[in-house]
Amino acid sequence: MKKLLLAIGLSVFTLMAEAQSTMYFRGEWTKLNSADLFSGVFKINIDADGGVTGELLWTYLATDERDTFLVKHYAGKKGKRAIEFVEGNYNSSTHDMYFEGKNRTDPEEVIGVDKYSLKLSADKKVLYGRTATEGTNEGMFYAVQVDGRAVAQQLSAAKVKLKK
Repeated sequence: MKKLLLAIGLSVFTLMAEAQSTMYFRGEWTKLNSADLFSGVFKINIDADGGVTGELLWTYLATDERDTFLVKHYAGKKGKRAIEFVEGNYNSSTHDMYFEGKNRTDPEEVIGVDKYSLKLSADKKVLYGRTATEGTNEGMFYAVQVDGRAVAQQLSAAKVKLKK
């Protein structure tokens, strides 16, 4: 009986583990015809039903000097970080991924939440596409899959630091 229960337990655990896929990426966001630039590391979870959740750790790098509002807003913030928490869905047959920011940890006010219309390459190594960017659809997102351990460590450290 113990062996049967153990086998059932292992089967359930295996099915649950296969039901969710966690991927890690490193990438950038910019705006079409602009010098705006953020780099980031991202943890994306896809569940068995195609639901997506994620944590996007963004680092501010540059803004377009032609936009005086943004230049003033980002003064002294180069290298500052924020986390955007996203939810959405993934279509495994088309490789389309859509998610949007639901909230953020952003004490320095370096990011806003966005809406992402992305494509995951067939080999799941590249995630790319557009973001709504205040209704302009001019945001451009590009990321490549990386080792999850480094990203997980960066996310954990950023969560601790950003809560201070």
